[in-house]
Amino acid sequence: MRPPPRCGPRRLGLALAALGLVVGACSSGPSAGTPPIPTFPGPGAAPVTSAPPPRNSILPTECDQVLASDQLPNYLGLPLGSVRVTSLRDVPAPQVGRLERVTCNYTSQGGPGAPPPNTLVLKVLMSGYTDPGAATAQSRVNRDAQASSGVPSQPVPFGAAEAIYYPDPEGPVLVVVYGRVTASFTLTPDRPVPFDQAQPVLVDLALRALPVLVPTSGS
Repeated sequence: MRPPPRCGPRRLGLALAALGLVVGACSSGPSAGTPPIPTFPGPGAAPVTSAPPPRNSILPTECDQVLASDQLPNYLGLPLGSVRVTSLRDVPAPQVGRLERVTCNYTSQGGPGAPPPNTLVLKVLMSGYTDPGAATAQSRVNRDAQASSGVPSQPVPFGAAEAIYYPDPEGPVLVVVYGRVTASFTLTPDRPVPFDQAQPVLVDLALRALPVLVPTSGS
């Protein structure tokens, strides 16, 4: 008689992961108040081990606090040390309730297996608003602008946050809104992620960044 198949570490890990998904699907969230931000990791994501340091601003002051440039190559399948990041802090826009905006541009430094030097591989645009209503309103304005350009919006399950994916040929975008913070994650088409694989990669990146982006007060 053939002995029963043994469960190796990989098969056992998959079974435990599936069990975790079932348990999570059956549990109920809080019934009142502001729901917690997603704490589950995305595909291949490492769980958050500590809370971000307290800050006086709504948004992080450094892009490397959001997605570290020395770790981003791991997430995008690039050689280590092949990505650098620059930041741009924009002026407030009181007319729409925006208090802060920071742009993080992650670019390739070139080398074997990486896009040419100075190629933009990821753009993260973060905004902090006076209240959640202002953040949601501006997100809807951007959604309408995409629709008018012929780019459909695709809602993505994202825990307590709202997430919308835009398959824009000029650069696939995932927009996440939680509380009074919005963040858009834009990949350069096929540099280095193939377009048809962009959505899960963007979701993974956003799941890593959101716990740092949301203000420590949870508002």
